[in-house]
Amino acid sequence: MYSLCFTILLVTGIFAGYCDSALTGCATVNASYTNTILNITVSKINCSSEDVFIFDGIKDLTCTWGVSTCYVECDHLNGSNNFSLAEEGINLQSEDNTTLTFMLNKSKAMCNVTKCKKADIMKLMDEINKTLSNATDLKRLLNIKYMCKRLFQPADILFVHQYISTEKKCIHDIISTPFKEETKEFDLGNLAMTVFKMNRTVTDGLVNISGPQVFGHEEPLKIWIPVEPFMNVSEEQSKVAIVTYESGDLFLVGQRDISLLTTVIRIEAVGRTIENLMQPLTISFTFADNLSVYTNFYMSCQYYDDNDYCWKGEGFLQKQDYQNSVNCSYDHMTPFAVLLIDLQADSVHWKILSYISYIGCGVSVLFSAATILLYLVKKPQKSDHSNSIHVSLSIALLLLNASFLFSEWVASLSLEGFCVFVAVMIEYSLLCCFSWMTIEAFHLYLLVVKVFNTYIRYYMLKLSLFAWGVPAVLVATSLSVYNYKAFYGTKKVTLSDTNETTAMCWILDVKFLYGMNLTYFTLTFLLNTSVLFTVTCQICKLQHLGSKKRKLPTCKEICMVLGLTCLLGITWGLAFLSSGYTNYPILYLFCICNTLQGLFMFLWVYGTIRKNRRLAAETISPSIPSNVTDKQNENSSCHS
Repeated sequence: MYSLCFTILLVTGIFAGYCDSALTGCATVNASYTNTILNITVSKINCSSEDVFIFDGIKDLTCTWGVSTCYVECDHLNGSNNFSLAEEGINLQSEDNTTLTFMLNKSKAMCNVTKCKKADIMKLMDEINKTLSNATDLKRLLNIKYMCKRLFQPADILFVHQYISTEKKCIHDIISTPFKEETKEFDLGNLAMTVFKMNRTVTDGLVNISGPQVFGHEEPLKIWIPVEPFMNVSEEQSKVAIVTYESGDLFLVGQRDISLLTTVIRIEAVGRTIENLMQPLTISFTFADNLSVYTNFYMSCQYYDDNDYCWKGEGFLQKQDYQNSVNCSYDHMTPFAVLLIDLQADSVHWKILSYISYIGCGVSVLFSAATILLYLVKKPQKSDHSNSIHVSLSIALLLLNASFLFSEWVASLSLEGFCVFVAVMIEYSLLCCFSWMTIEAFHLYLLVVKVFNTYIRYYMLKLSLFAWGVPAVLVATSLSVYNYKAFYGTKKVTLSDTNETTAMCWILDVKFLYGMNLTYFTLTFLLNTSVLFTVTCQICKLQHLGSKKRKLPTCKEICMVLGLTCLLGITWGLAFLSSGYTNYPILYLFCICNTLQGLFMFLWVYGTIRKNRRLAAETISPSIPSNVTDKQNENSSCHS
C-alpha cells in the first residue's frame, strides 16, 4: 500500500496539511494553486512522480495527469463547474494509478479526478445509466466528452455508441421529470434543450416552435411538430424535447463519404415511439456554407438511426426561395440533419474511368520521367529558367501520378498508416502541381508581357521555396491535428447500381477537401486564366505584325494556345462544370486531359529544347544576318 503525505500550498501560503498515520515511506502528494491552476504532484512508492494539472477556468475545467488527460467532477458542483479552488482550499484524500480524490474545505464537496482511460470512463457512464438522470448528470456526460476528447477522436466505435445511448437515456429522464411550466429550457454549453408540453395553440394541426440555439450557431431554426400523436395522452406523454448540438461529429463515427451541412437536431418523446405520422414533422434548416463549391456532392435530409447508429436518407427535401435554407419533412422523431452525400457512379462508368485514369497516369509517369531525363541530358550551359520551371512541374506530376497508381492497392491492404501516407503524398503533390502552374503563369507573364526589367535575384530558389514549401506547410498543419481529426485515410466509394464498395487512399472530410483544394486551385485558375488571355492576345499581335490582312489564327497559333492551356493547368477547371450531379462527359474529359498532362509536358519541353538548339545553330551560321537572329531569339524567348 502506498504511503501518502499531503502538503497543500497556496499562493498566499500553506493553508492545510496532514499525513495519513497509517502510511509511511517516501511517497508524497503535494498540491499548489497558482493563477487558477491547481498543480498536484503525485509521488509513487518508487519516488517517481506525475503532475496533475487542473485548470480552474471561468466556464469549464480542464485536466491533465502526466501525459494523459483526465476528468474532474465534484459533488453538488459539477453541473456548472463554476467554483474557485483557490477560495475553497483542498484536502487530498486518496490516490491510485488512475483516480485521485480530494475534498473542498469550504463546501465539504468531494472531488474525483479520473484518468481518461476507456475502461474507467465507461464505468462512469455505467453509473449514469443505472440511476434516474437529471440535467446535472447530462452535464457530467458532456463534461466527460469535453475533458476526454481524445477518447472520441479518433474514436472507438463501441465506446461512442455507448456514449450516444447514455446521452439519449439522460434526455428521456429529463423529459419524464415533472415541471409546472409550459416550457423548460436547459443551456448546457455545447448542448441546448427545450422541453415543452404540446397543449398550446396549433395551426393546421401543427405546433410551430423555434429550436434552441447553442453558442456559435446563430442560424434561425424553425420546427413544425404535428399535434396528432399527442392528443388524448397523459401529461408526461405530451411532452417533447428539442435538442440542438454544437457539434455532430459523434454522429459520424464509423461512417465515411458524408459530411454534416447543418447542426444536428434531436426531437424526442418518452414512453412510446413516434413514427408513421400522417402529417409530417418539418424542420427549416439554414446553413452558412456556399453549396456551389461542393460540385460532386448533393444535399440530403437524413435521420440518425439510434439502433443501427448510422444516417439514413428518408426525408423529403424542399429548397427555399432564399439562399442556404431548406425544409426537411419526416414521418417520425429522432436526430435529424442535412448531409452532404458523395455523388455515386455506376459500376460500368466507374470501371471505364478507372482504366482511363490508370492508363493515363501510367503514361504520365513514364513521360514525366523522360522529361526529367531529357532536361538533365540536354541541359543548356547558360541559365534556362523556363525549362527549369517546366521540369519542376513534371516532377510534381510524377509524384502525383505515381502516388495515385498506388492508392487503391494500398487501401486494399487494410494498413491505415500506409494509406494515410499515400493520401498525404497525393494531396501534397497535387498542391505542388497547382503551385508550379501558378509559377508557369507568373514566368510567362514576365517573358511575354513585361519583358524588360524583370531580373530577380535567386529567382529559381524563391520560386522553389514557394512551390514546394507552401504545400508542405498546409499538409503538415492538417497532419498536426491527426489525433483529433483524421483528414486522410481509406475512403470508400459505393457504386450506385450494385451497392458494391471500392476503397482508395484519399481525404476523408468533405469540407476539408473543398476548403483546401478547391480554394487553392480557384486562386490558381483565376490567375492562370487571366494570364493565358493576356498572353494569347500578345502572341496574336506579334504574329500579325507582318501580315495585317490575315484575320484567322493559324494551326501553329492554335497549337500554341492549347499547349499553354495544358501548361497552366486550365483543364483542371473542368471540375467547375459539374454541379450537383454525375456529369459523365465532363468526367471523361477531365480524366483524359489531366491524367495525360505528363505526356503534354514532355512534348512541350522536347519541342522547346529542339527549337532552342535549332536557333542556336542558326545563330552561329555566317549566312544569317545578326539582326534577324536577334529578333528570332527574342521571339523564342517570349514563347518559351
